[in-house]
Amino acid sequence: MKINITNLRTLLTLALLVLSLAGRGAQAQAFDRDYRESINGTKLHFRVRGANEKNPYLLILHGGPGFSAHMFYPWGKSIEPAVNVVYLDQRGSGESERLHFKNMAAPAPEEVKDYTVANLLRDIEGVRAFLQIKRWYVLGHSWGGMLGLEYVTTYPASVLGYLHVDGLLSQPLAQDAMLDFADRRVQQDEQSADKSLQERAKRLKAYLPATRKLPAGPERLFASMQFAFALFSEMYYADAKVGNAYNAQITQALKAYNLPANASAPAYEPAAALVVSDHYATRDDTPLLAL
Repeated sequence: MKINITNLRTLLTLALLVLSLAGRGAQAQAFDRDYRESINGTKLHFRVRGANEKNPYLLILHGGPGFSAHMFYPWGKSIEPAVNVVYLDQRGSGESERLHFKNMAAPAPEEVKDYTVANLLRDIEGVRAFLQIKRWYVLGHSWGGMLGLEYVTTYPASVLGYLHVDGLLSQPLAQDAMLDFADRRVQQDEQSADKSLQERAKRLKAYLPATRKLPAGPERLFASMQFAFALFSEMYYADAKVGNAYNAQITQALKAYNLPANASAPAYEPAAALVVSDHYATRDDTPLLAL
């Protein structure tokens, strides 16, 4: 199967094309269905919204691991007239059944033995079968990009097309990219007239070389993430105010969906579980791009 990796602009073009072709003569019936179903040994929450059951279906795989599909509700609304959108909360996330273990920082192997990428893929395929969708489009964002890539190469017969949107491909490459960015920021901050930036550069510079030398594994992953957290606004937004305003818009838009309290709150257990159960800290899916 040749994987088509593209971006949101291509998805919107696809949506407009589908909208122009989909049964204009038929009476469309908009729908919004909320599911909580036992699938593959866990309780999964997924919501399906669209304008016409005859339209194609698009599955959205959220990031994290541990975020939820709720953050995509406002954006997904813009394409629901053209494609029926399946918003899936992955196991352990959102409104799906959460994970529980005594020490979140160090879950025991027996506590997380069922939380594996293979089970996450079976969950996705189970949702497709439950909804009786023959084939669907799949969109993977952030961590969902890695999960999506693994899904479409594992179950190619279930997929019409795949969209990789700012998706993760390789943990080692992602960690290197975070450290490279931090190194550039340190060099800029050292030349800044702002004393606070100079101090930040001094703190980051003290840890960068040691972090680079860490062997591939959980310690390097979490150390690299600390640099990402420290430089969040610079990494993701040119202006932190723009990012805060954008997040506020999403929060406001979500009010129309009457979500349960804390439904979209991040779950931190899935990432910790995958580190133990499935080599998440060193996972590299770049070889799948050749399939």
